[in-house]
Amino acid sequence: MKTKRKVMQGRVVSDKMQKTVVVEVESLYTHPLYGKVLRRVRRFMAHNEAPVVAQRGDVVKIIESRPLSRHKRWRVSEIVQRGVVVEEIREKELEELRAKEEAERAARRAEEERRAAERLAKLAGEELPAPSAEAVEEAVETEAG
Repeated sequence: MKTKRKVMQGRVVSDKMQKTVVVEVESLYTHPLYGKVLRRVRRFMAHNEAPVVAQRGDVVKIIESRPLSRHKRWRVSEIVQRGVVVEEIREKELEELRAKEEAERAARRAEEERRAAERLAKLAGEELPAPSAEAVEEAVETEAG
């Protein structure tokens, strides 16, 4: 007598391995004592070979199989829905954002220092000459660099 194989549905969270994907299966269950509905998430490694090749973000059906490796006991049987994965911000874009923020901070610092110098001069009773645009740019560059 042949037993029926288990079938589960989940989302592919990793496809970095060759011929293997990690599928996250979410299930709801009721706590036996308190009756609260809880969410349980389990991860399964599934064999992912042609003709059905799943990628990150896809919703797939996995079916139980014989042990294929130490952790792999499932196969991808079909792709239920193709997923869209939002690309992570690249390192270069992150560096540009950080540099821009640092330049803004430096400009604010230079402005605060100028105001502090004006207040001190006012308290001392002397007039300070207004700084030139080139001097302000130079101060910003030295703060950022």
